[in-house]
Amino acid sequence: MAHHEGFGRGKGYTAKNPQPPNDLVSTPESMAKHVIGIFSSQIPDGSLVLDPCAGSGAFYDNYDTRWKTDWCEIEKGRDFFDYQGHVSWIITNPPYSILDEILFKAYECADNIVFVLPLSKMFSSLGRIRKILDYGNIHSIHIVGAGKCGFPFGFPACAFHIKRGYEGKTLITEMELEE
Repeated sequence: MAHHEGFGRGKGYTAKNPQPPNDLVSTPESMAKHVIGIFSSQIPDGSLVLDPCAGSGAFYDNYDTRWKTDWCEIEKGRDFFDYQGHVSWIITNPPYSILDEILFKAYECADNIVFVLPLSKMFSSLGRIRKILDYGNIHSIHIVGAGKCGFPFGFPACAFHIKRGYEGKTLITEMELEE
């Protein structure tokens, strides 16, 4: 299960200043596999795919073997904010308290970004929306109801695909997951 313990450059998380509870969200492996499956056919063989918030590997461990893969996880000494180079895709469940920081770093190194988040989280900031539009746009939103996503919150979760330079319409679908 991926989670983001200790993630957050500049946040100063310590025992006395713990990270926000929203950042301790483990991605159910079934959800990670389903999200990867949605995008698998769009990712060419040999593409470099990065999980910048790998936690214990719910996404990274299930990446397609046709891809070149890489990961970051602050708890394991690999800080995404230090990542150099370009990747074709990022697929992850980022820490919510530093969503903008993670998103803007992802813009620097990826052409396609897939973030799994509560539906409302992506749209909770006009500044974030403007930055998404500057980068490209949201290519697709794949929604799953709160009772099916396996996350410990009462909101629908989504896999948001943000694509560099994208100017088309946004596809919105409902994910078919088992309850």
